[in-house]
Amino acid sequence: MAHHIMIIAGETSGDALGADLMQALKRRETDVMMTGIGGPKMAAQGLASIFPMSEIAVMGLKEILPRLPKLFKRVDAAVAHALAVEPDVMVLIDSPEFNHRVAKRVKAKRPETKIICYVAPHIWAWRRGRARKMRRYFDAVMAFLPFEPEVFEANHGPPCHFVGHPIVDRLEALEPLLDFAKKYHLKKNDIPLAVLPGSRISEVKELVPVFGQVLRYLDGRMENLRPIIPLVPHMADLVREKTAQWPGKPIYVEDEADKFAAFHASRAALASSGTATMELALAGLPTVVAYNMGLMGDLLVRIMPVPSVVLVNLILDKPAMPEFLQERCDAGEIAPVMLDMLQNEDVNAQYRAMLSAFRPTMRQEGEKPADRAAGFTLSLIA
Repeated sequence: MAHHIMIIAGETSGDALGADLMQALKRRETDVMMTGIGGPKMAAQGLASIFPMSEIAVMGLKEILPRLPKLFKRVDAAVAHALAVEPDVMVLIDSPEFNHRVAKRVKAKRPETKIICYVAPHIWAWRRGRARKMRRYFDAVMAFLPFEPEVFEANHGPPCHFVGHPIVDRLEALEPLLDFAKKYHLKKNDIPLAVLPGSRISEVKELVPVFGQVLRYLDGRMENLRPIIPLVPHMADLVREKTAQWPGKPIYVEDEADKFAAFHASRAALASSGTATMELALAGLPTVVAYNMGLMGDLLVRIMPVPSVVLVNLILDKPAMPEFLQERCDAGEIAPVMLDMLQNEDVNAQYRAMLSAFRPTMRQEGEKPADRAAGFTLSLIA
């Protein structure tokens, strides 16, 4: 008899995770039926989505409020499907606003259903009380970050299992650019500095002026500095416009593989806080992190029960990336640290040594994250 696994993804990143999980499940179990909600990548693996994933892929309060009635109907539909087909196990990927509602209601109506939360909510950052609540309707959590199992256990959450972070596999799958310097006309004496001012409009508008001031400071104290700016498609024109007058004739990189080649070619990086810091750490590139979210940021920094907002620092449990947050997101504070990282070989080497531990920490030996997640999912089927 075929095992039935129901998978729900509510946004693009979840669709990619769901597709990888489906592939891994099919490699392990030839007789498996999968239903649920997903996007084009999960559809390519054979999922007939109950309804289009786009109907629940909303972000932020402004988007969610006017669509609440429709979202509640979609929760109803997902719950009805689960109760009708009685899956052996449900895997709910991220999207806690939608998926946790589904999990609560299915568990209340059919307690024997095994339900997994795939991608742990960041309870380590705020609202740790969520862990205890999640225990009522999730049987297990599959986490990306190595410290999350300990945090869930300490806060009486459901059993949490570190499966590894898919970002490592994504980077390893890229075709590497063999000679970045040749393609982008870097000269032998150039000092490449990767600069990543964020992927949101608010980040770019806040950080580009500060980063520009840092570059002018550096340009006045060292020769041949070349900023390398990786672009994300939806922000490319804005970033080009706002950085065109930066010193050092900025090099713009749009290809994903070229971006990681740029990291390996650079002496150091100046970056916004976010996923990019993990990519930079995987490349082993010494990085200064800056961020300013205004009043909301002040509040979050005060209430977050962690010593850093940079995941790399939390995972390594050391200040591997100097961070300048809120009122410290200031060129006068950032620039001397950046200059030291670029010019002082010993300082640069110390940061590279700290970051060298990051890649092995993010992935367990042996199986890839999707395969590990598939194995654990099947282990819950009696």
